[in-house]
Amino acid sequence: MATIVKRVVGALLALVGLALTVVGVWFATQLGSSGTAQFAVRPATDAPVVIGPDVLNRVDADVTVTATPTKGGSVWMALANPSDAQAVVGSSRHVAVTGVSVRDWALLTTTTGSGTAPALVAADLWRQQDDAQGPVSLTVQQSGAPETLVATAEEGRLDSVTMTVVDKSWFVEAVVAALVGLFLLVAGVLLLTSRRTRHHPAAPAATEPDAPGATAAGTPQPVPAVEGEDGTEPTVPLPSAVRESPHPAPEPAGGPEQPASHDPHDPEEVTR
Repeated sequence: MATIVKRVVGALLALVGLALTVVGVWFATQLGSSGTAQFAVRPATDAPVVIGPDVLNRVDADVTVTATPTKGGSVWMALANPSDAQAVVGSSRHVAVTGVSVRDWALLTTTTGSGTAPALVAADLWRQQDDAQGPVSLTVQQSGAPETLVATAEEGRLDSVTMTVVDKSWFVEAVVAALVGLFLLVAGVLLLTSRRTRHHPAAPAATEPDAPGATAAGTPQPVPAVEGEDGTEPTVPLPSAVRESPHPAPEPAGGPEQPASHDPHDPEEVTR
């Protein structure tokens, strides 16, 4: 049971670590060491483009907006209080920027209203404005929030609108996320590949060998062979008891020895 739980935790850590590593590396490569994020849109319209405070003042860093007209055209751009900008644009047809898409690095827009917009340049409520033949850029400082930006083409159409935000801390956060994800990935892989340690029984203690010739339970032990001093083959000493030969000694010729016969006429025998 413990092994299953450990492997499940390891798999979850590996998946989270892999996702965090991929996201961190992707953000680090996209933002660069300067932490620059750019979001763009191509409205291809002659209607005004309005960027409200929910987009401009959403971050702590300053935001730079650049509007580029089609070839040969000119652009007018201005900043104003949100309520003043809304009063001027009114319900006329315009393109409203509603947010950003980090995946595509794009500005999300929607077209709303109807009718032709009034002469925006003639209004005297703009805090800052600029116009030029070609691209025009304005920097929105967060100290003046909230603000609304309005851009329109005086001649031709707006080809693109780009919003740039620079924050070095984003790059640092992306690198930290990648490192944390890599750590979690390694930890998860180690948990998945680790195996339980098996405990082997201890080997029995070695017994000391018996002395030569010693007996155990009354059973005689074989006597080790003794090697000769001159390098001859080892010999085994014979036991002290003499064993009877299984083959009897041959009898002398002429049969078994008979006792000597007594001669009764022999003087020596008579004397005995």
